[in-house]
Amino acid sequence: MIALVTLNNVVAPLSTDMYLPALPGMADYFHTTAKIMNYTMVGFFLFFAIGMLIFGPVSDKLGRKRVLVSGVAFYAAASLACALSTSVGFLIIARIMQALGGGCMVSVSTALVKDQFSGSSQGSVLAATQVFGVLAPVLAPLIGAQILRFFIWRVTFIVLAVIAVIVLIMCLLMKETLPPENRLQGRVGESFLRLGVVMKNSTFTVFLIAVSLTQLPMMAYITTSSYIYVEGFGLSTTVYSLFFAANSLISVAGPILYVALRGKRSQILTGIIFLITFICGILVLFAGGRSPWAFFFCFAPSMMCAAGSRPFSTTILLNLQNKDAGSASALINFTNSLCGTIGMALITAVWSNYIIGVGQLLIITSVIGTVMCVVLFKTKGKNVLDKRY
Repeated sequence: MIALVTLNNVVAPLSTDMYLPALPGMADYFHTTAKIMNYTMVGFFLFFAIGMLIFGPVSDKLGRKRVLVSGVAFYAAASLACALSTSVGFLIIARIMQALGGGCMVSVSTALVKDQFSGSSQGSVLAATQVFGVLAPVLAPLIGAQILRFFIWRVTFIVLAVIAVIVLIMCLLMKETLPPENRLQGRVGESFLRLGVVMKNSTFTVFLIAVSLTQLPMMAYITTSSYIYVEGFGLSTTVYSLFFAANSLISVAGPILYVALRGKRSQILTGIIFLITFICGILVLFAGGRSPWAFFFCFAPSMMCAAGSRPFSTTILLNLQNKDAGSASALINFTNSLCGTIGMALITAVWSNYIIGVGQLLIITSVIGTVMCVVLFKTKGKNVLDKRY
């Protein structure tokens, strides 16, 4: 079950990071601009978030296995469609289809953790899956760069389709984790109303939005990293992939530190996350443009905080709900992805200097997140999250 949850959760980083080294070349192939090519990523993450919002509540009604099998099969077919794209418009549409399937995979697999694990083991499983979720971006650009050495960019999406087929086989062998007696009653459409029920929990909603803001600058960086390192600093795609992999590898420390520090009060851990993010923003803004190494060391700690915040916040948020695990999971993953999508769109629309943009986003999101958490702790009490955590 842990292996299945992990594979489903590495879908997003593999779907984006594996083809990052190919983006400049794909823009030339389709005779388009970098801004248009970025829509293949922005579109993916927007509909990835929508997919999670749709299929999480549906799995509360129909069961996890049936919904998950459908999502994985759809993702595999869409990946093949990406590989067969003949225009950038067709690629964007295929990426949107791929995103819907991927959103189903992530949302339902997170609900599986709530179904199968409880107590401290739940946090440990989420941290373990997040570690692999961080390792995926480490390996993905390296794999993508090597694919480009020997094959064309289309092979990248064929590899994703093969991975999806493997996951599909595992899903078919999985036992149902949500028995009929524990499912939502009524029509399928009524299951979406549970999203509103979950959101009425103000502690859940405020904390979710605040912590999800850490994903905004991280995804802004992922979107523009190839342009920062390849076009900005003049590195080759292979060297860029090594920088990207090293940056992602440091992120592994985030979930590991969470497991080590999870006995600490959530108020303290939240403050550490936002403080480090703010400091990184200042460093990136004033020193990140000097060299690729300067940018690497200034930005990397914020990646670690963003990665560590996921299992930390997800454990708290899932346990703020006694039921509606699918809806809670959908909202958690949707909000994280939506914030990431906003970051991806903002960085290319607002800033021409991507390094300055990343630095400013780190500062803005850390300040807003801090203010939201301060208000939450003052109105609900300092231990409002620790009661469930």
